[in-house]
Amino acid sequence: MLELSGTIPAHYSLFTIHYSLMQVSSQIAYILHKRDYRETSSIIDVLTKDYGRVSLMVRGGRGPKSRIAANLLLFTPLVVSWQGRGSLPYVKSIERAELKAPQLKSRALLSAMYINELLTYLLHSHDEQAAVFEHYHHCLYALQDPLQLEITLRRFELKLLELLGFGLNLVSEADSAELIAADARYRYHPEHGPVRIREATASTRLPEISGACLQALAAESYDLLSQNPRYMAELKSLMRFVIAHHLGNKTLKSRDLFRPLVAS
Repeated sequence: MLELSGTIPAHYSLFTIHYSLMQVSSQIAYILHKRDYRETSSIIDVLTKDYGRVSLMVRGGRGPKSRIAANLLLFTPLVVSWQGRGSLPYVKSIERAELKAPQLKSRALLSAMYINELLTYLLHSHDEQAAVFEHYHHCLYALQDPLQLEITLRRFELKLLELLGFGLNLVSEADSAELIAADARYRYHPEHGPVRIREATASTRLPEISGACLQALAAESYDLLSQNPRYMAELKSLMRFVIAHHLGNKTLKSRDLFRPLVAS
């Protein structure tokens, strides 16, 4: 697991349901995305431990006189209560949790924006994902270490896919079921797995990855991976390809924000 900088109090999980009116109290949450709604309101997509991704209306959430606007913070552990019927209940209260928010700057901040967008696209609304919530929580704090940023992102992507039922086959060759060989090279086929490259063939869109890298991934040897630039390049190519496959026609806009930093 990634190093945790704060423990989530157990009492942030209370809820009651009254007939068709849902009332949820003191739910620990993170805002994944927020957008303006009408003149003074906002709609926020939040990731919660007990309800997964939920869309909520924040009445009076904008403007200089708004009392609630200061708490609509991304990457900050919040305590949210909401109420209402239908698919867009309204926020009754929102405040900062008793946890210090992670300090995210530059590439770490852009990385956090990337995983927020990834979760917004991949998570179904109201699909309980307690393990995803915990994984996201740990990842935000781990992003504070600039030396571990790339491997932190790859760990998040790999575990997220596993938790959503899209885990990668890292142990055996897809066609023969033979164990991965360290000295071999493989092409990774989505929905199938790694296929050994046995002879020179024309290049394809499929990402190539060494058997040694796959073995390190299977063993969760992240220190070894992070210290090998070739492994990290292979892993990044693999995860970009697999994630693009699961996103379908959706495009991650947050990736464009990295380009000015790379160019500089």
